[in-house]
Amino acid sequence: MSELKKYLDDCAQAVEKTLDEILPKESDYPQTIHKIMRYSTFAGGKRIRPALVMAANEACGQTFANKNVCLAGAAIEMLHTFSLIHDDLPCMDDDDLRRGRPTAHKVFGEGVAVLGGDALAIFAYEVLSRIGDIKIVEEISRALGTGGMIGGQIIDIESEGKKVDLQTVEYIHKGKTAALLRSSIVIGALIAKADDKKIAALSEYGNAVGLAFQVVDDILDLTSTAEQLGKKPGSDLQNQKATYPSIVGLEKSKEYAKELTQRAKNAIVSFGEKAKTLNEIADYLESRIN
Repeated sequence: MSELKKYLDDCAQAVEKTLDEILPKESDYPQTIHKIMRYSTFAGGKRIRPALVMAANEACGQTFANKNVCLAGAAIEMLHTFSLIHDDLPCMDDDDLRRGRPTAHKVFGEGVAVLGGDALAIFAYEVLSRIGDIKIVEEISRALGTGGMIGGQIIDIESEGKKVDLQTVEYIHKGKTAALLRSSIVIGALIAKADDKKIAALSEYGNAVGLAFQVVDDILDLTSTAEQLGKKPGSDLQNQKATYPSIVGLEKSKEYAKELTQRAKNAIVSFGEKAKTLNEIADYLESRIN
């Protein structure tokens, strides 16, 4: 695990260096929008999505933290941050804290927070265009669109306070969370010019590990402290959100997270030793509940 921690730290350092270089400076006019972009992007976090881009890219034969991988990782982190800014808004989840810091709308106001999220999303596409592969833009657009994040978000909103089935919860989580995680892995493979067979295997890994990630998040919302989460725990329960524990209970949710993690690892057996880091990341993401 110490090896993996160093790997994740190195990934985070590489992507944060890239983010610092490409994001507009706070002093650039108009300053307010650039301040919120940087405030939210550098609010902390493990940078798991960029790490998955890098690990998948390496599994397909490329070198660690090459230029295009760093650009893709930075763009994906900006897109993830955009989604968090909007998710925290009073019209969505109405959260006051994110990673132990006041959320963007609490610091800058709602209108500026909306624009800050928009600015990050738009700039992320400018950064992705520098890689010069339209397939990458197509992949990330699908992950964010009505068949991915936005689709999951709308069903999440419509499901609040209602009794829903497991199929609906799975649809929400595949869209809201798993889609961007899966896309991060596929983009790493696309940058490496991997063949269709490798991309399909990594996509399957991404679907499983992405869903496991959200199952674990659902569990942590019930079992962790505010200090551990960096935000108020129990918000899913308070907002009557559709979650795995609310449908199948805590223990079965833990079992499902383990099953999904194994499914992810099985999907990339053909990569052999090259999948070592991806396997370790899958175990690490699941181990957060232990």
